[in-house]
This record gives sequence, C-alpha cells and structure tokens, in this order.
Amino acid sequence: MNTAASAQRAKARARQRTRPTSVAARFEAPLELTAGDVVHDEADEPPFEPPPADDIFGLAECDEEETIFVSETPAQPPEAVVELEEEEDVPFDPPEFEEEPVFSQPVSAQLSAPPPEPKPEPAPKPPAPEVVQRDRPLPAISIHMGWDRAEAEALMRELAADSRLARADVVINRGGLDGAAASAEGVDLFVLDTNLDGAPMLAALDRLRAAAPKACIVMLGAVNDIALLRELAARGVSDYIVPPAKAGDVARSLCALFADVTPAQVIAVIGARGGVGASTIARNVAWSIAERQQRKTTLVDLDLSFGAAALSVGAQATSSVLDVVEAEDPDATLTDALVKLTPHLQVLAAPSKTSSLELDPLEVEDLIANVRRTGSHVVLDLPHAWEPWVRSVLREADEVVVVAGPDLASLRNADNMLKLLRSERDKVGSPTIVLSMTGLPKRPEIPLKDFAQAVRAQPAMTFAFEPELFATAESDARMIYEAMPNSKAALQLDTLAAMLTGHEPNALPAPRQKAEKQAAPEPAQAPVEQEILELLTVAPAEPKRAAPRRRPRVARSGFIALQEPPPPKKRRSTGLVRTVAAMAALAALGVWFVENQRSDAPRQEAWAGFSA
Repeated sequence: MNTAASAQRAKARARQRTRPTSVAARFEAPLELTAGDVVHDEADEPPFEPPPADDIFGLAECDEEETIFVSETPAQPPEAVVELEEEEDVPFDPPEFEEEPVFSQPVSAQLSAPPPEPKPEPAPKPPAPEVVQRDRPLPAISIHMGWDRAEAEALMRELAADSRLARADVVINRGGLDGAAASAEGVDLFVLDTNLDGAPMLAALDRLRAAAPKACIVMLGAVNDIALLRELAARGVSDYIVPPAKAGDVARSLCALFADVTPAQVIAVIGARGGVGASTIARNVAWSIAERQQRKTTLVDLDLSFGAAALSVGAQATSSVLDVVEAEDPDATLTDALVKLTPHLQVLAAPSKTSSLELDPLEVEDLIANVRRTGSHVVLDLPHAWEPWVRSVLREADEVVVVAGPDLASLRNADNMLKLLRSERDKVGSPTIVLSMTGLPKRPEIPLKDFAQAVRAQPAMTFAFEPELFATAESDARMIYEAMPNSKAALQLDTLAAMLTGHEPNALPAPRQKAEKQAAPEPAQAPVEQEILELLTVAPAEPKRAAPRRRPRVARSGFIALQEPPPPKKRRSTGLVRTVAAMAALAALGVWFVENQRSDAPRQEAWAGFSA
C-alpha cells in the first residue's frame, strides 16, 4: 500500500487510543513505532484498514497482505505528533490512601534488634464493694412490749437493747393482749407475746384494736395456721412471728414497718433582720412543746456561722449539723450528735467554729428527713440569710414563723418574705408573724395597726422589751418559763406553741438536773465552749468591798426573784465597847456591895448585943 494508506491506519489507531478504556486495555495497547521498524501482522492476518467513508459500519474487508515500512519523516505535522503523545499519556490516578510501609526501618536493623518485650497484662480490677443495706432506725415512737411466756421476756429485753430502737420509748410489761389493752393510750407500736389460741385470742385482739385503732401490732405466737393468719390480717395485725425467733430478726421486721414514716411536724423560725430575738423565740417554743405539752421535740440550730443554741441552753455537744451532713452513715451519726437536754427535748447543735452557709439543698433536705424521725416535732432555728437551701426549707416546712421588730427595716424584709412565701406555700399555709422587742424606751416605732396593714397580716403575738428577764434567763441557761413562770412572756410563748402544734400546755416541767449531778460520764467539750465555761467559772481571788447600798431597780415585768438580796446591815463597833463597859460597871458594883457587907458585920453584932 502507499503512504496515504499508512497514514489512514495511523489515524485509526490514534482514534482507538484516545477512547476511554479500562486499566487492562491500557496495557494491551500496541507499541509505538519508530523509524526503521518493520511491522508484520501476526498469523499472516491482513492488517486492519479503516472502512471507507461510505462504509460507516465497516462491512468491507481488506484482502491485501503487505509489509509496512515506516518512514523517518512523519506523515503528520510536528504539532499533531505532540498532541498524540499528550493524549497517549493517560493521567495516573493516585490511590485513595497511602499504604503503610512494610518496614519502618532497614531490614538489617530489624534483624539485629532484640525482639520486642511482651506488654504486661493489665491488672484485674478489684471487685466493686458490696453496698451494705442498713436498716433505718425506728423513729421516735412509743412501743409497748407485753409477754405471757417467760421465754419471751428475754427476747423482748434483748430487742429493747438493740441500737435500732434507741430513739423509741420502750415499755416492757407482763400481760400479753389484755395488759396491752389496759395501757394503750399514746402507744404507736405493740409487740405482744400471747399464749391464747383461737376465739379467746381473737376476742382479746378486738379489745386491743378498739382501745388503739391506729397503732401497729406485731404478735409472737406458737400457732402456725393459715386460717389464723387470715383472721389476724383482717384485724390489722402487721406481722405474726412464730418462734424460734431472734431479736435481730424482730428488729429488722419492726424497722421495715416504719422505714418510710416521718411523723414529725417541722416548724421553721427565721428573723426578718438580725437581732430581733428569733433564736430566743425558737428555743423557748421548742422547750414549751417538749415540757409543757410533753411531746418529744428536736431543736436544730442551722445557723452554721454564729449559732449558739446549745451554749444558750447549757448543752455540751461533741458533733454538729455539718458532721451529720458529711457522714457516710447519717442515721448513726445523728443519733450520737443529739444532746438530750430534758426527757422530751434534744438539741442538734451548730458547729463550734464559724462555717460557711453554702450547703446543697438536697443535703439539707436529707438532713431534715432524718431529723423528722427523732421526735414528734422539729423546730429549726434558721439564719438570717437568703441562701437557696434556706428558701427550700421555708417552702417545705409545715409551719413558718417570721420574727420582726417594729422598725422600717423589719417591715420591708418581712413584707418581701411574706410575698414570696405566699406564692410558694399556697397549699401548705401562710407564715405566722411575730413582733418582738416592742416598747423600747426612747425609740420611735411603727404602730401595730400600720405594720399589720403594710404586710397584710395580723401579728399573732407581740413580745415586749424586757431585757432583765430575757438576759438573766439566757445567762443562767434557762428558759423564760423556768426563770419566771407567771410572767407575760412565758404565757405568750406557751400560747404561740399551742397555736403552732394544736395541743394545749397541760403539764408542769420537771426540774433540770445540773451536769455535775448526773452519774453518766460527760462528753468532751468543744474547745471554744470549754474556754468560755472556764472563763465563766473562775472564782474571784478576794471578795471586794461592798458598794454603798442603793435602792434596787425592779423590772417592768415585775420579776423580783431575779434581783439579788440587799447586803446585810453592819453593826457598828461602838456597841461592843458599850457592852463591855456596862459589864465592867456591874462587876465593880458587885465588888463594892460585897466589901460593904463585910465592913458592916461588926457593927451589926454590936447593935444586936445592945438590943438584948
């Protein structure tokens, strides 16, 4: 074929190379020819010839066989050749990611390097500590234990000594069901052992249930009968224990019955400003509920910075509110921290050192929930601070007492507090307003009518300014009723306590024993309180010369018992001299009389002879 045919074949091959092909087709592409190369068709096949222009489907076939000589001069211009070379260079597609090298260092270095040390196996994790499920102690309830069989008495005495019953008042008597029915007043829980069976036991149980309809009953019996259990359940028996039984098992059963019971009423007392006597009113109200109403009461001093409730009532505390909040076992710590002041009053003191008021509201909520199980009433002495936990306590308390003075600052603060508490305590009740320190001499005061109109609430009680009475009672670690039972302030405190609890004061308080007269060992005193008591108990070195007698000032409340008696009247030294002189004169007169009688004896004898 001529040179034109060769040029046509080269163009056809170029068009085939420029078509998009796969990677495998790229390696199967024909080699490039250079000048002087001779191309022979394999297997003597005729070379491919492009179809003529009028044969678009390539139906015509080439029959000629020939040898193609590639000339040194290209058939196309140089620009076309350059374009063909650029088109034949298919761009290289890099991989999507770089493969990691097989060897990060030379092979020789790998062969000479020591084998890598095996990684130590991680130490096994210690097993998680088991969570000990502690039984919550029984709340401050009244328990009556009665027994008919002698073997049950030892069980009940061991049960009464269990630490989980430390807050309860336990009475153990012989008598079983009939004895319990005779003394059922005020009892919250009966633990009874009986030797009755059948109809007599059910009849005695009916009599007990009529005497104490709301009390819980736990029975110890020897009969294990399903029909009897049904009868007991129908009569409200909480549990029936069949011997042999251990005291610990019975205590666990009793704790389970009262696990979620919080019987105490919470009374929160807060001052509208500092120095209005809110702490004094809180202490005296708590004492009145405990001693005048004979109800177990707990006074909690929550003024963590400057609380002095324990010091004012003469209590010596070894633990404080913060110790209970931070303890792992709050129930046990709370039992140890409570200081028993009277048979019905106990105190949870504030820290002896100044502490911050920043507390978690949830921690304070748990604290109050635990304290509510220590008595029938809880009185909270709150600080004059608007912390989040203080606001939470005021919102959740059963009764709130706001103590204010008849001044402008107290009026403003009390009005703000009442507005907020009314919006948050719609279902609980409105706070109680108490005015304190009224009638202070030479001080202008807001009239009671104007104060009540401004806060839109009538004060429930108004305490007059009586410094001698309140200051003397506090310095002697006594309450107002103990210092002067017939004073107006003592009667007002009893009335306020009755308004808050709904119970009338109907008992006389028992006299408190001093700490040195108690047989039990005293707990160690806090460092600060010890120093204060040492300063107060230091005796003077020498008695001072008595001051000139003055007329004693009488308190406005008429409290004369607190006044010291006047000093005794001194006798003058001249009286003794006169007495001695009179005695000497009498002695001289007696001597003269005797001598005179001796000298008259001969004269009398002579006169007697003359007369004869």
